[in-house]
Amino acid sequence: MKKEVTVFAGVILALALMQAASAGVGIKWDQESFLVNEGARVCLTYGVYNPWPDASNVQIVLPDNLKTLLISQEAETKLIPANTPSSAAIPVEFCFKVPQIYAKNCLIGGFLCSQECKEEQKVYEGQVSVVSVPGSEDIIGSGGSATQASVAAPLRLKIVCNPHSTDFSLLYMVLGVVAVIGIVIILFRKYRKPEAERKKEKLDKLKEEMKELKGKK
Repeated sequence: MKKEVTVFAGVILALALMQAASAGVGIKWDQESFLVNEGARVCLTYGVYNPWPDASNVQIVLPDNLKTLLISQEAETKLIPANTPSSAAIPVEFCFKVPQIYAKNCLIGGFLCSQECKEEQKVYEGQVSVVSVPGSEDIIGSGGSATQASVAAPLRLKIVCNPHSTDFSLLYMVLGVVAVIGIVIILFRKYRKPEAERKKEKLDKLKEEMKELKGKK
């Protein structure tokens, strides 16, 4: 009985290993460290290959410590065909936006700001992963594997601070708009008076001028 259980367990283990070896991915990268501008949208690309006999749908996944930092993350899903060698690795891209990292000096709330960049450069590190994920029905129907497997590559982000002085152009624009509106209101109030009232004002003015002329004589 024990012998039968042992044989059965061995068969299950062998099948599991065969299944694990039937799908997977590998990753290639050119560099580990990147300079990225504060507030910029950045896209990085990794090469993914698949030497196994089953195709895999893959996606780039960021580590938890970078997920909390980066925003607007976009990762494409790609089908990596079976028996894709490292030399024919397929590019897989993911994008993210770097938020405001360094301190700003603002005159009004978040407006009219300057940035001196006196802080030390911020550096964030982690392991970016390529994972096998379920694809759409048409991709899975074409042979894509949904087996969960992942490989990782080191990632180091150096955030660039861009110093700048306070930009008053927006303030000048707002003041210009306010001045134009004020002039329009004054002209509107002046010329919207009834015609009879305007004639009376002209007549009164003419009478005053005639009095001045008589006084000079």
